[in-house]
Amino acid sequence: MDKKQINGLHKKIVRLIYSGKLFGAITEIKAQNLINQDVSNSSLRMAEDTYKLMLKYSVAGVSDPNKDKIFRQLQVSLLYSADVLRYLLMKKFYPSAFFSLTPVKCPSTMPNNENAVQWFNYIIQNTSVTPFEEEMIENSKTSKKISWENMSLIISALTLSCVIIFDIKKFKILLDFYLENKNQIWQRALFGIFIIAYLYNKRLKLYPETDDYYLILKKSPKFKERYYNVVIQFIKAIDTDKVTKYVNEELMPGITKLATKITDKIKTDFKNTENFDETNPEWQNYIDNDSELHDKMSEVSKLQMEGSDVYIQTFSMLKTYPFFNKTENWFIPFSLDNQEIKNLEEAHKEETFKFMDFAKKLVKVPYFCNSDKYSLCLALNSMPETARNNLSKSFSGDINSIDDLSDEMELLHKEEAGYKILTQYVQDIYRFFKLNKDGKFLNDIFDKNFSPIGTKLFDLVISSPTERRKVAEYFFAKNYFRQSYEILKEISTQDPDFEVFQKMGFAAFKQGDIALALEDFQKAQLFNDKEIWNLKKIAQCYRKLKNPEKALEYYKAAEALDTDNLSVAIAIGRCHIDMEQYEEALKYFFKADYLDSKSTKNSRPIAWCSYKLGKYEQALKYCGKISAEESIAEDHVLAGNAYRKLGKKDKAIEYYLKSLEYENYTIENFEETVKTDYGDFPEENNMIFDYLMYRIIKELD
Repeated sequence: MDKKQINGLHKKIVRLIYSGKLFGAITEIKAQNLINQDVSNSSLRMAEDTYKLMLKYSVAGVSDPNKDKIFRQLQVSLLYSADVLRYLLMKKFYPSAFFSLTPVKCPSTMPNNENAVQWFNYIIQNTSVTPFEEEMIENSKTSKKISWENMSLIISALTLSCVIIFDIKKFKILLDFYLENKNQIWQRALFGIFIIAYLYNKRLKLYPETDDYYLILKKSPKFKERYYNVVIQFIKAIDTDKVTKYVNEELMPGITKLATKITDKIKTDFKNTENFDETNPEWQNYIDNDSELHDKMSEVSKLQMEGSDVYIQTFSMLKTYPFFNKTENWFIPFSLDNQEIKNLEEAHKEETFKFMDFAKKLVKVPYFCNSDKYSLCLALNSMPETARNNLSKSFSGDINSIDDLSDEMELLHKEEAGYKILTQYVQDIYRFFKLNKDGKFLNDIFDKNFSPIGTKLFDLVISSPTERRKVAEYFFAKNYFRQSYEILKEISTQDPDFEVFQKMGFAAFKQGDIALALEDFQKAQLFNDKEIWNLKKIAQCYRKLKNPEKALEYYKAAEALDTDNLSVAIAIGRCHIDMEQYEEALKYFFKADYLDSKSTKNSRPIAWCSYKLGKYEQALKYCGKISAEESIAEDHVLAGNAYRKLGKKDKAIEYYLKSLEYENYTIENFEETVKTDYGDFPEENNMIFDYLMYRIIKELD
């Protein structure tokens, strides 16, 4: 079985359990013949026996006040069996650090600095923790025999193992660790709580005790603010691909130049609808921006300070060192006490390059996650000494300024410093799932369909319209329109306003639901019927829905509010073209040409309308105004047809051949354009097409 089949089977069983079809779920689990471990096998048998008795008593009409409770316990037990089945199938087909064929033995003492790695591997390979193991882990919270770095490994193991097989005891341990509120620990425990509460939202509802846990969290100081921040950071993580693409294609030297060349070739046909990417300039910015450095630093620095992950591609090539063959090293915090760092210091002690001095400064760099800091040190180690010294010098100035800034932040803004730790940890987790060969076999928790609304913890903690608005606005700003719409729709029933409905309309349009977008824009219109932007969007929806008459009505309303609005004049012209009212269209495009006299972008629609009105000389005049850089193949087709109308076939052929010089514009495209847009020459088109074919293959002069 491949990974997709295994996960598909697991999802099928889980759906059967939640829908109450326990016989089907039990049958699917037993059919695999893999539940052969004593604990899971006996658990499955016990669940089936209990269910048979329940069915027997239910059919016999025996009343049982505990029926619902027992059924819920059966669901919990069978869901665990489904998880174990998936685990065993993965172990069979994809043995790895997580699905090991040689299980790690449980340490005999509670977690400490000597056995932390053993505990890490034991936890991620073990399906559940026993009460004794739970007690040992709990007791380690206050132990002085384990550093926070090694305790972090335990937290990561608890989180990862719960991703593989849900265990309420592990979830509770994470809650307890969070409530201890120890720096470097609460951030990791919080992420574990967040992701498990999201992934297993439906399952946690089967555990009544989670209500008490959640209430304790809600009452915990700063939890609401921290939970909001982990939601935002998670959105940033799933946005990493887009950020990487943005940095590579728009910000980095050379690639930007290439992207510009490509963009220059893309021309917008005047018959397309208005650019719907235009956002309302009057919308309020609801996204908090805490750092004053944003106005002073470059765009990449701005992304760094916002917590965006801009270095994953750079460091992805530096994850092949043997250091990363050990799973725990993807999660261990960057520390000067790490044996790998000590070994590197020893290896370079005779050089002028002071490795430990560099590492000390690297500790405080906020925009490199722990995994990347190790990568950088390992990369330095593999360089020639001269290159190592040069790279160190290039980093030293930035690191010194960051060092001072980090000290100030820790003193004055401890909570903000804590969020930097959270950011780095989320990026460590992201790298593991995206870059580690074993991590790729796990279910990717960074699902682009992520939406927290409807999850129990989110609904409890982020409960007011104002709080939810912040999350919706962040989704909106990152172009996750489906998630934003879900939250805004809920807000619109509680605290509706003009902008909420506008953004719902915008989000619906971007998802392709034009009818829904129209409905939302019209609801916004009830709050304010005098905003041009909203009128234009309603009109765009009508035009997209092939109703140019209604679109024209709203564009005219916008024109009444601003008679010299360029985009409105162009849009009205387009509506008249849609309605084949070329005389009226021409008036508005001439108006647009007057309002924007330095541009030639209105020359194309003027040429088209002129052609349709039989004004062929005028059509050619405006075709000639379109610069070579802005021209498209269809411009030359139009000019060629105008020359044909004027009886100048030789000139027509000249322009037709020019159109065929454009990349990706073939003779088939040419035929389609002529037949669709210019049905004026049916009697000789085929001869023209054939003539052009001979010219193309150079068999005619």
